[in-house]
Amino acid sequence: MLKQYGASLIELLIGLAVLGFVLAIAIPNLTSWMQNAQVRTAAESVLNGVQVARAEAVRRNGQAIFNLNGSGGMADWSVLAYDQANGQFDLPVQSWKGAQAQNARVGASTAPTQDYSTALAAGAGLPASVTFDALGHVVGTGITRIDVTNAAMSSARRLVVVISSYGLIRLCDPLLVLASNPQGCA
Repeated sequence: MLKQYGASLIELLIGLAVLGFVLAIAIPNLTSWMQNAQVRTAAESVLNGVQVARAEAVRRNGQAIFNLNGSGGMADWSVLAYDQANGQFDLPVQSWKGAQAQNARVGASTAPTQDYSTALAAGAGLPASVTFDALGHVVGTGITRIDVTNAAMSSARRLVVVISSYGLIRLCDPLLVLASNPQGCA
């Protein structure tokens, strides 16, 4: 008698049914993960941009400016160094286009005290900037808070970049309490 190898049609159909069930459960979680990843990417990019501006000011022993200039709340930013020769911020250091994190949106605030319980609206306070001096401190009044939210999914996590007047920069999660978790905002 010949021995048959392989799977029967019923075994293949059962395998496809199990695969369909697993995908039906996984896809909503995958969508949520992707939206949260876009927020995280944009927030870390903004954080890195602010840190680059501060480091550039210290490195050049002069001033550098972080410009948050995305239209519609996109996380577009640029860092420019101060040119002593012409007295303007026109030496490009680095820039980033928010389209790389499609659904991430930012809002900025210059208020000295913050209530992190509510998100800033996408595009609020834009365009905005913060200038750092040779010691890494903020010059004058600049951005003190940048909220990064998701335009496609309101349930996606929100992250906040906080900038102190002394030039301390941190990324925090407003859902966490700072007293019990170092990732918290307040």
